[in-house]
Amino acid sequence: MENLAKLFNKLTNSEQKVFTYVYANQQKVMKMKISDLAKETFTSKTVIINLAQKLGFEGFSDLKYYLKSSKGDEDDRKVLEDLQYNLKQNIEKTFVVIEADLYKKITKEIVAAKTVYVFARGTSKAAGSYLNHLLLTIGVKCVFVDDYNLLTLVGKTLGPDELVIMISLSGNTQKILEVANIAKVKGVKSIAITSFGNNELSKICDYTLHCVSNDTETKHDDSISRIGMFIVIEMIVNCIKELNSK
Repeated sequence: MENLAKLFNKLTNSEQKVFTYVYANQQKVMKMKISDLAKETFTSKTVIINLAQKLGFEGFSDLKYYLKSSKGDEDDRKVLEDLQYNLKQNIEKTFVVIEADLYKKITKEIVAAKTVYVFARGTSKAAGSYLNHLLLTIGVKCVFVDDYNLLTLVGKTLGPDELVIMISLSGNTQKILEVANIAKVKGVKSIAITSFGNNELSKICDYTLHCVSNDTETKHDDSISRIGMFIVIEMIVNCIKELNSK
């Protein structure tokens, strides 16, 4: 309706009266008959039809359709704005919890390892695959283990000169915790990429890199954004590239 308000001065007094009512009661007007609106505004059907036509519509029905469409667009914009806000918050808060010294220390561990194994489950496998690809691209020998049946089997073959990176948003993924415990027993260095806060994975691993997310309970909803994880991964890879360039 804001776009139509610029035509307000071109309306008659009666039409302005109807316009003002429609503007203030859009939800209600969407469900009204033309006779109901005329009664509510103490005008006539003719006034309402003239108003609609001056606003660029064929009649009152078209005006109501416009109101409904505008409401839908407004709802869509609100959803998009909320999504943008939440993603922006996750990104900014993830940067806040980044510890530069910790990344430098982890970078040296990764470069020194004979082989790096990346373990992930569920939607976090997308982040695991991305990390694996980037590490291989910059010359780090890396193996991505995403097969549920191979997670613990591969974990049992780990050697002391190898390193594991375990990715879990909740930090409580059972299979990932099994691998983390195996690595701990075997004396294999381990890095967790998980949500900010205390969880089981961060307690077991030697190092923890935190990301921030609105929610961390993935058991019943694994569609939660992992955008913070991708920021952590970018930080790891760029720190390695910087180290290798020296």
